[in-house]
Amino acid sequence: MIIKVKNLGALRQAEFSLGELTIICGENNTGKTYATYALFGFLHTWRKMLLIEIDSNTIKQLLAEGAVRIDLQEYIKQTKEILVQGCQTYTKELPKIFAAPSERFNEPKRETEFNVNLEIASTYFKRKFQMIMGSTNAELFSITKIEESSEVVVTLLVEKEKVEIPHPIINEIIASAIKEIIFAPFLPRPFIASAERTGAVIFRKELNFARNRLLEEMSQSGKNINRMELLFKVYLTVNNLLIYS
Repeated sequence: MIIKVKNLGALRQAEFSLGELTIICGENNTGKTYATYALFGFLHTWRKMLLIEIDSNTIKQLLAEGAVRIDLQEYIKQTKEILVQGCQTYTKELPKIFAAPSERFNEPKRETEFNVNLEIASTYFKRKFQMIMGSTNAELFSITKIEESSEVVVTLLVEKEKVEIPHPIINEIIASAIKEIIFAPFLPRPFIASAERTGAVIFRKELNFARNRLLEEMSQSGKNINRMELLFKVYLTVNNLLIYS
């Protein structure tokens, strides 16, 4: 995942990639918080920002025949366009994300831009997916995808005459399932920690304490060390001490 921002706070233009561990550091007032909060806001709201349209004939076929098959490949081809439009929608929501005046993100000749680039790999579609939608009285329809398949099957679980859900709601439910299948593996919900000067000092002391505790345990364990057991033991000990200190 590559994130590109332009005219965001102190950042005139910036680009960074998101990995297993991503650290954004720099001097004061260089835009670290803007970059971090903008990324967090997008990862928290992308399901609302990314729009997928389901053909009206698909809904009609579902209600007429009781089941319909949807080829995911047609939507995979549109992922870049979906992301571009979603990022444009999200950029307009930045004033709400930052609880700041909209003028801050729409200055003349200095409009804010936020973009996410993803390379959607087909290998992720090997996983299965299942969702059942219903009311308090009955299950209405299911959305499933089996492993190794690029097709989503939507099936009515009640007689079609009893389906009273408006077409736009059915559209939204199917679209949400497709978004989950295509984008969720690439748009995680990460833990983001902001370490200012005071927080960084506390965190550094915590790391030193954990390191010393780990060395102490290793010295008493002899040659036969179970690394995972040792790490969990030290982690729990350190955190219990920190909680109760």
